[in-house]
Amino acid sequence: MKLKTYATFFFLLLLCSSLSAGWQRPITNYTRHAYKAGNQNWGLHQHENGWMYVANTNGLLEFDGAGWNLYPMHNAKARAMKIGNDGRIYIGGIGRFGYFTPNRLGGLDYTCLSDSLPPNSSIGVIWNILQDKNRICFQSDRSLFYWENDHLEYLECSGEIYTSSIVYNKFYIGAAEGLLILDGKDFTVVPGSEILGRISSLLPYNGKVLIATRYNGLFTYDGKKIEKYTCAADEFMKKNRVFCAALNHSLLAIGSVQDGVCLLNLEKNEIDVISISSGLQNKTVLSMAFDTQENLWLGLDNGIDYIHLNSRISSLYGNKPVIGSGYTSYLYRDKLYLGTNQGLYYTVPSVDLNQTIPMEFIPGTGGQVWSFLNHDDKLFCASDNGIFVIDGANVEHLDGLRGTRLLVSLSHRPDVLIVGTYGKYSGLHLLQKESGKWKVAGRLRNFTYSAKSLLAEKTGNVLWITNKDRGVCRLQLSDDLKEVINLKNYNNHSFPTGYDACLAQINNETVVVSHYGLWRYNQVTDSLEEYSELESLLDGKTSYTYLTTDISHNMWYVVGGALKLLRYDAMKNTYYKNPHESFLKGSLIENNESVNICDDQAVVGTEEGFSLVSLSPVTTDVTPLSLQIRRVYLTGQRDSLIYGRSYRYDDSPVIIPYHHNSLRIQYNVNTYDPSQASLYSFRLSNGSDKGQWSEYSENSVKEFTGLHEGKYVFSVKLMTDKDQELVITSFAFEVLPPWYRAWWSYLIYAVMLSGLLYYIYYRIADSRKRLLMQKELELYRQKQEFKKESELKDKKIDILKEENLQSELRYKSEELIRTNLNIVRKNEILLDIKREVLGISHSISEENLVSLRRKTLRLLGQIDTNIEHDDDLQAFQSTFDSVHHDFFRKLEKAYPELNNKDKLLCAYIQMNLLSKEIAPLLNISLRGVEISRYRLRKKLGVEEGENLAEFLQKFSK
Repeated sequence: MKLKTYATFFFLLLLCSSLSAGWQRPITNYTRHAYKAGNQNWGLHQHENGWMYVANTNGLLEFDGAGWNLYPMHNAKARAMKIGNDGRIYIGGIGRFGYFTPNRLGGLDYTCLSDSLPPNSSIGVIWNILQDKNRICFQSDRSLFYWENDHLEYLECSGEIYTSSIVYNKFYIGAAEGLLILDGKDFTVVPGSEILGRISSLLPYNGKVLIATRYNGLFTYDGKKIEKYTCAADEFMKKNRVFCAALNHSLLAIGSVQDGVCLLNLEKNEIDVISISSGLQNKTVLSMAFDTQENLWLGLDNGIDYIHLNSRISSLYGNKPVIGSGYTSYLYRDKLYLGTNQGLYYTVPSVDLNQTIPMEFIPGTGGQVWSFLNHDDKLFCASDNGIFVIDGANVEHLDGLRGTRLLVSLSHRPDVLIVGTYGKYSGLHLLQKESGKWKVAGRLRNFTYSAKSLLAEKTGNVLWITNKDRGVCRLQLSDDLKEVINLKNYNNHSFPTGYDACLAQINNETVVVSHYGLWRYNQVTDSLEEYSELESLLDGKTSYTYLTTDISHNMWYVVGGALKLLRYDAMKNTYYKNPHESFLKGSLIENNESVNICDDQAVVGTEEGFSLVSLSPVTTDVTPLSLQIRRVYLTGQRDSLIYGRSYRYDDSPVIIPYHHNSLRIQYNVNTYDPSQASLYSFRLSNGSDKGQWSEYSENSVKEFTGLHEGKYVFSVKLMTDKDQELVITSFAFEVLPPWYRAWWSYLIYAVMLSGLLYYIYYRIADSRKRLLMQKELELYRQKQEFKKESELKDKKIDILKEENLQSELRYKSEELIRTNLNIVRKNEILLDIKREVLGISHSISEENLVSLRRKTLRLLGQIDTNIEHDDDLQAFQSTFDSVHHDFFRKLEKAYPELNNKDKLLCAYIQMNLLSKEIAPLLNISLRGVEISRYRLRKKLGVEEGENLAEFLQKFSK
């Protein structure tokens, strides 16, 4: 057993010695398999939107923080690139140069400029590209090519050109002759520059030109003379063949061919070498550039590396699990003890980064190490192999116990410790100090639960213990600490079992950290209650997996797999949160997190070992993140890219046919920190319907299927664990209606409907017309029949009227006749009386009867008067007018000179009476009637031969 243990120990020592032990900056490695292009990377520049562009052997590489894209140069290997002020990305390589511009699909299109040169022009290799005001200069081995106002010119140099740069508005060239200054088309050699040798880089620093040479170190040129700049990096530069350099404030990064990068602090004259042992993929650095976060990008001979210079995190062995996953750490007697799943190690406290430090494995401790406890001036280590007691250089293993996880001390019993165990030894065990030695005293009775977390109250024999299956329990121990005399479980419907929980002592309160938030023990009600006050200080009501405080009362807690820090201000006696203090997301061991404060740094256990977190905040400004709708695809049997965003894009809406109304939208953010979580929320608006924001998630792709026609706006917003300001971007598109719902379809439908309606109307109108004609015809027939019937009725009525009139006429005529006859009889009587009176008158003598005669004559006169002026004449006229249509009125109007006898004669003639019938009516003789008829003709103007009766008929109509 001992041989096996020692063999393991020596193997681990050999493994540790094979890698440089030390705390290293985090480095992100991008292999050629990750970016899918050539191995060599000759130039790097960051665009103002945060994207990185690299001159790769196979073309131009683009990195938007989420994915890589390659744009080839057309049969040329790239060697240099430059982002111009005009929005173009200029690129040069072997025998060709040109530029890239964004297209509407989010990619880049190449335009070759070198093709405009004469056919026999020698271009060589373009090693550098400079922006000189509005002019782009392509520097090759022996020539300078100028592109300005769409016109290309070139200038040849007499010797080989190594590098070039524009420093303080002057064009410098590092050539075989030395340092040259270009003025117009003239080259001027700087006196004394022949001592420089091959120049690798020219940089501005403190008003001077800082010259990095291939083998001879650093020099400065102040415009008058060249001086040697002696520094701590001289030895590195002599040995390792300097190829490139980059300067950020006073930090000079020197890229070498043979040993990675040397970081030189020009103000402090301190160096830090970062090479393969520090996490680089390759020793040969071909290009480098500082980004806006002041971190360093390296273009290597094989791959691309990103050095997080401003990260507050450094990792042991560069995040390589050399000693296993880190579960616990403790600084004891100037040694840093590290407990891992492979055993117990110790080393010196943290020193400068990338410095070799000793790492020692403690024999016999192989296996899982869980926790430490500093008690009795000794360091107790709980592990799967039991308990180890470390006292200086002496390490003692306590027999009789395995599967130990936690140890706690009781404030009133410094001679005892309580051990929480799992597995075969599940329960609580008592460690007791006897005669200066710590021994296992035995298991506590009445308790057999395993212990995930263990906490002792400050007074009394009371313990708190958590277990995934049993929940949170409070134990009362006996006075002799040999048994559990009371146990109470504090889980309820709001705080069920089933998740790991841990215990913490916060502000003298017992706090339970759980998946259901934070809970604290209320001694008055003997129950757990939600600790909303502390939750409001941290991240609210959410799932917590770890919580502890350090000696400065700062709170360290874990939410969502990320370690966060809540700082305590002792001057103001209050807590405050720095929004940028979130660390190691995705690297922690869930439910087994560990934080140990050593001076101004925190040692944190991770899946790959241990990391250091500096407590000093980084002073660099945080660059706002850029959120992009990167690409939009139409989905179906074959996806089709219809829209993309590059660093420049068109905001006009995208038109999508209806039969492609399913699409996939990809979006991302330009963050290069792998530990920073980016959460996205999206919504789809359609006209007045603004839609609802989705829940935040890490998913950066959203698909929509079967979209209805209309105008849409897809919006996405970003939330990070750095509490950046809200970033929102959107993408507008329109889904056209299907052909049967297009406007022209509706127009056709309208025309067809109009035609149909017209046809229906025409048919209805025609039917109505025919029906109307039929009805009119029927009505006409009915009218004709009615007319016939009416006429027949009218005829019958007329006949009846005529018969009635004839009857009435006969009646009137008979009445007239009777009247006339009465008149005739009266007249006859009167004539008879007259004759008799005349006879009497003649018989009386004249002598005696003069008076009688006179009276008789008077009587005769009265009789004559009555015969001529009887009232019956008026009655006769009235009756005659009613029968013969106002005969007398019309006759009087036409012939007012006629007398009554004439009128009566006319009436009698109208009545067709004979002359012998008229004579007695007029009281005249027959001869008198004839004479009267003759005279009447004269008065009426009736011609001879004309019928007088017919003439008088017109007055009775």
